[in-house]
Amino acid sequence: MITVESKETREQAGRWIEEGPRWLSVLGAVLNSYDRLQDRTETAERENERLRGLGYEIEQVRNRLDASERECERLREEVSRLLAEAERSHREREELVEGLTRVLNEALVRLRGDQGSR
Repeated sequence: MITVESKETREQAGRWIEEGPRWLSVLGAVLNSYDRLQDRTETAERENERLRGLGYEIEQVRNRLDASERECERLREEVSRLLAEAERSHREREELVEGLTRVLNEALVRLRGDQGSR
């Protein structure tokens, strides 16, 4: 029984030795593929980290844009208020000028009337 098992073991060892170079080349190809995939994974991780940084920067820019839009709206409202105030002041000056013109014209008419009676 030992001889049969010994013979089978030798035959199996012989097959392994014969098939060994083929399995070593397969193993080499697997290891090369693993290395390439590892490099690609590292590259993808670096790119992912870069994109996360860009996402953070975009969020900051978006926040600044929102703040700028709010400030712009506030300034528009302020400009509208100031324009309305300037228009009101302009109308008041025109009314004042018209009133003064009327008073001065009446005064001139009286003065001329007084001069004509002399």
